[in-house]
Amino acid sequence: MAAASAAQTRPFPLHTGIATVTAVERITPQMARITLGGDAVAGYPNEEPGEILTLIWPAEGASDPVLPLKGTWRFPPEAPEQHARNYTIRAYDRDTPALTIDVVLHGDGAIASRWGGSVQPGDRIGVAGPRTHFITDPEADYTLLVGDETALPSIAATLERLPAGHHALAYIEVADADERQDLEPRCDAEITWIHRDGDPAGCCPKLLDILRAATLPDGRAKVWVAGESLAVRALREHLRDVRGLPIGPMQAIGYWKHRTTPDDVDADES
Repeated sequence: MAAASAAQTRPFPLHTGIATVTAVERITPQMARITLGGDAVAGYPNEEPGEILTLIWPAEGASDPVLPLKGTWRFPPEAPEQHARNYTIRAYDRDTPALTIDVVLHGDGAIASRWGGSVQPGDRIGVAGPRTHFITDPEADYTLLVGDETALPSIAATLERLPAGHHALAYIEVADADERQDLEPRCDAEITWIHRDGDPAGCCPKLLDILRAATLPDGRAKVWVAGESLAVRALREHLRDVRGLPIGPMQAIGYWKHRTTPDDVDADES
């Protein structure tokens, strides 16, 4: 059985503050890499790959966001409603300190996508976190990582942190070949890219079809799936109910919902 991580018991958010954008890079046509610095990102634990940082934008008409109270997700009673979204910590440099996130630019007018497409060095953003979305299983014979481009930062960070010699399989759905990234896994990784090539995000059957046809290794699997909530449900049901793979909490995560996804589909089902 996997050893318990200290991250499972620490308060959330452990850190809050206002970070400064120090660098912005467009790494693919639809993915921006943003580096945050300052005291707000100092001293993060960085215990597991792909930890989650919550970005907080100011309410309309305000210059800075109101931050949650440390160790809770409660805001001061007089605070207006804040805009917040969760992002994977793609990389963390404790010494600088510097924290990197990758933002998918959906082009749908959402505040996070607009911010990711226009942010500049020197801009400020509220941060709260971190929390885990992946717990390493040192007894697993292999790790299976599945998701769309919103899961790609976490998949990439995990492949870089799994130990050398560990067998990992990654199935990654992106819009097209231009959205593929040059990943640098430390583990023994087999990476399969699935291109939607015009099919809409969240509605494309290709990832599930390829996974259904895939030959998976024997032995104990550590499974992690993330992406659009309804698509994640179908992937989870195939892996758990058809393949017989164990999928527990934090192993099948709805990162976002398509506009046609019913409201009763949880964003974080286990």
